[in-house]
Amino acid sequence: MPSTNGTISEVIVGTGVLYVAAIANDGNASGDYKAFPTDDGANAWADPASHWLDVGYSEDGWTLEMDKTFEDIMVAEEIDPIATFKTAQEVRLTGELAQASQANIQVALGGGTITTGDGSNGYVSGYNAILPPSTDDFDEKSLLLIVDGPAGADRHVEIPRAINVGAFSMAHQKAPQKVVIGIEFKVLKPKSVSQYTDLFRIIDNTNDSEVFDIN
Repeated sequence: MPSTNGTISEVIVGTGVLYVAAIANDGNASGDYKAFPTDDGANAWADPASHWLDVGYSEDGWTLEMDKTFEDIMVAEEIDPIATFKTAQEVRLTGELAQASQANIQVALGGGTITTGDGSNGYVSGYNAILPPSTDDFDEKSLLLIVDGPAGADRHVEIPRAINVGAFSMAHQKAPQKVVIGIEFKVLKPKSVSQYTDLFRIIDNTNDSEVFDIN
């Protein structure tokens, strides 16, 4: 049997933690995306624990997908294509939320408003309401997925601009079935900014402090 030069430390196991943030010009981002962490917490404003929504437990983790469409150029004299061109591309991040909080429902709906009842806003104290977004309205989000990387690194999957395009479904069933909420984010090209022009990037942080450890 042939041997391999495989590296055990590059085999990754684990689901990771997904953070979501609204795209807003808050003075610490470009207005086209939320500021991402740098050097394991050097950018305090971008600390996910303080400035991003941790969506919590998932059902089966998170999947980053890239679909590419290629079209062949054919000529009558050849059986094989003489060239091929990429004509379309779609990048998605998908998963299922296992925590049915109002904040997570808002993420899954693609927007909407959460109102905490105080007796003066149409809801008495203790009644907290979430309303879906208007028909033609949706929120753009920045996404940050932090997972264990190879050789002990922390891996950051940074997505500056995305929208939730998945169908909303929240089934209440008898035990032991739990409520899960599916989400499907479509990754969009960032707006014209000098700081970030990529659809996404994957960073392995080999500093590996305790700041963003997921275990």
